[in-house]
Amino acid sequence: MFHSASHDKMSTHIIRQVREAILKGQLLPGQSLPPEKDLITQFGVSKHTLREALRSLEAMGFIEIKRGAGGGPVVSEVDMETTRDSIANFLHFQNVSVRDLSEIRKIMEPYLARLAAERFSAQEIEKLEEIDRKCRKIFEKKKSVVGAKEEIDFHIFLAQASRNPVMVMVLDFVNSMLTDLKTNIKPDMEFSQHVLDSHQKIFEAIKAGDGDKAQECMLAHICDVERELEALRERDEKQAKIKQAV
Repeated sequence: MFHSASHDKMSTHIIRQVREAILKGQLLPGQSLPPEKDLITQFGVSKHTLREALRSLEAMGFIEIKRGAGGGPVVSEVDMETTRDSIANFLHFQNVSVRDLSEIRKIMEPYLARLAAERFSAQEIEKLEEIDRKCRKIFEKKKSVVGAKEEIDFHIFLAQASRNPVMVMVLDFVNSMLTDLKTNIKPDMEFSQHVLDSHQKIFEAIKAGDGDKAQECMLAHICDVERELEALRERDEKQAKIKQAV
């Protein structure tokens, strides 16, 4: 299955070959890779180089290295969290802004809101209402800001309900970054109240089966969130500059 790795960046060649074998279906989730001594022979590398490559593959989520008797590298099914973290590691150095995230949301989420209004079953509407109710209970009980995760769950559910794995992956990542952003900016109670009010409007439109209204409300909500988060970010930057000047 494998062939000798080039002497230039040998571990990279091992990673590429194993990754391609997994993506092509030559290695399936749950399947063990050949024993270490066989892999060393096939790749023509040292034990150190092989283990370095396998550790990288494990970090990428392609394999799991099981310890103990009968252990060794086993093919994993790459999950959403691992994929999201890999993308986040890259974009961490790209200075992703609120506007960048909002542009993606404006393209995809109004469509998802329309789709929900047109296709949601009674069970899905009930689930969405349950998510919205949970956010409100947190807000009313604590009399404080709703947790960023609880706010985002509303949007994640709409993405998951589309059953489009590409949309789910993209929006899971975007909303994860948005959650981190909110955690750093720390929006106030007024922001959370606006979010809850917008979610209520979106939900009512979906429940009524009004695709146009659901799409319109979602777009307005995303624009409002973008504007308010940008204002909070600018406030924090000004306060930081004042502290530095003192």
